[in-house]
Amino acid sequence: MTPFEAYKLFIALKNHFTSNYDFFKYNGSVKADVTSFDNRKDKHYFYKLSKHKDPKGFVVANIIADNGKWIGDLFTDKADRLYTEWLKRQQSISYNFQNESNKLLTNFNDNFIVKNGQHPHLLKLYRQGEVSLETMVILDDILSFSSHWKKNIDDTIIWPRINTLMSKYRMFCNYDKFKLRKQLRQLVEHD
Repeated sequence: MTPFEAYKLFIALKNHFTSNYDFFKYNGSVKADVTSFDNRKDKHYFYKLSKHKDPKGFVVANIIADNGKWIGDLFTDKADRLYTEWLKRQQSISYNFQNESNKLLTNFNDNFIVKNGQHPHLLKLYRQGEVSLETMVILDDILSFSSHWKKNIDDTIIWPRINTLMSKYRMFCNYDKFKLRKQLRQLVEHD
């Protein structure tokens, strides 16, 4: 990957998570000018990004953790830690899903109920760091609760931001839906 390609990748991913741009619809393609890239004072960061073993994953991991607003944010110890944590979650997604699903209330449906416009139990678990973004995305993919929450949660700041993040991250989250659906069914039937 060239530094200019790293620049375009960064712009495409940043736009995906911060605007209406769809990384997958446009296959990561963005309008970018080599001349404007060459005139950037921070272009040395894109040289570093181009040498990373997984530039796409590295940028995604930091952007979803709200650490990738500026390319310079990616070259810190925190950015490396966020990437390592994200990579671990990706590599053990079904294991984490099972462990995090065990934190749900015994009466499974109670985790998703919006009472008086307040955050449901599952959303509280996510905000407390007990449930990962990946588990939220998977549960929503299987159960489609976010549309109900969108209509019934009164919060106009926190939930809309999380909902957008889930929606934008969904295509980056790779897992075996059939396997995890079966796993979830067994958990619910067991209780």
